[in-house]
Order: sequence, then structure tokens, then C-alpha cells
Amino acid sequence: MHEQWATPLPAALALIGGGVALCAAAAASYTEPAAMVFIGIAAAALIVSGVVSLLRRPRLVLLDGPTLRVKTVRGLVDLGVDDLERVSVLTSRRLVGRSRQLVIDLPDDRLLVFGRWDLGEEPTAVAERLRAAGLPASVD
Repeated sequence: MHEQWATPLPAALALIGGGVALCAAAAASYTEPAAMVFIGIAAAALIVSGVVSLLRRPRLVLLDGPTLRVKTVRGLVDLGVDDLERVSVLTSRRLVGRSRQLVIDLPDDRLLVFGRWDLGEEPTAVAERLRAAGLPASVD
């Protein structure tokens, strides 16, 4: 059983493409230095976000055991059942609707938080699959 979750590849590539387009817009606005700076900062932010999204693919992998492999910018972390306090879904109410995050509690008081962007899927569905695999997950 090797299920994995990550930011959708087209979304990460779209961020990089948008950043490149903003770089062109910044270059085209050379007569307005302030606009060139602000557009350039936005372009850099989009490109960095897209590259980080690509580097952290897949973000979460469910291995046999069950073991949960988390990919961060620093590297891979493998978490077994004994390494997890619990896995839950945090629901927050926003102006327009609800936002959900998958929260992994670790024994050393650290939290790993994943949104729909990180997982490419609804966090509630991911928590359900983790629970079905034998991890200490609760689904609301």
C-alpha cells in the first residue's frame, strides 16, 4: 500500500509560469521603477512557491507498516505508529466557508499541518485513509 499525496503538478507549474509572466511584466515596466520592483517581488514569490511545491513532491506517503513518510524542504521523515500522538482534521470557519487542515501531532509537541494545497485532496479523505491503514487518526 503506497498511497501518496502532493500539490497537483499542474498547479505548481502554473505558479512558475505565472512568475515568469510577471518577470516579463516587470521588465516591460522599466519606465516605472516602483512598479518594476513590486511586480518583480511578486514574480519571485510565485517562482519560489512553485519550486518549493515541486521539490516537496510527494508531500505525504503512506507506506506499509503503517509508516507515514513526510517530505520537507530539509528531507524525508518517516513516522511509525509509535511516533504519532494523533492525526486529526482541524476545521476553521472563514468568511465564505470552511477550511480544513490535516494536523499530525508528534510526541515532542511539534505539529505538522497540511492543507488541501499540500495534499491535492480533501484533508478529511486523507485522514480517513490514514485511519483505515491503522494510524491513530480521527475523522470528524
